Amino acid sequence: MYGNVVSDTIVEWAETPTRERTLQRLRDWRSRVHDLYDRIEHALGADYSYDRTGKNRSWEERVQQSGLNLDEVPPIDILRIERSGHPVAIIQPRSLWIIGANGRLDLLVMPKTGGRRLFILYDHFSPMEDRTDWQIVRPSDGPHHSVFEPGRLRELLA
Repeated sequence: MYGNVVSDTIVEWAETPTRERTLQRLRDWRSRVHDLYDRIEHALGADYSYDRTGKNRSWEERVQQSGLNLDEVPPIDILRIERSGHPVAIIQPRSLWIIGANGRLDLLVMPKTGGRRLFILYDHFSPMEDRTDWQIVRPSDGPHHSVFEPGRLRELLA
């Protein structure tokens, strides 16, 4: 790829998906998401408990076009975060193939003060780069986003 996430994802979208490339992208997606979860768990520490038993398997159009069966799609963990036995956040993979991003996660925060807040996390690096640049945005904020620092998640959970 070329290093510009917008143009790189447009080029990728225009290509006919192959089984090999699709599996490569899905495995990379799982690796990047699981690495982010590890960083979140490390940053929040033992004050919280974590459940990654829930799984998500992408069944996006690109996966279907590549000829993969659902059982061939690598499962990605859904991260549930609890404190004192009460759920405080869920992070769920939403979509890998997005123009202008290298995947999207939905972060649902349930603070102890009540209510629910939805945030979107997306990787701003081009597909198949060996690094990530997770950004966070509230759907109501439009194009305003900032770098997602796992340690700052504690502030959202308060």
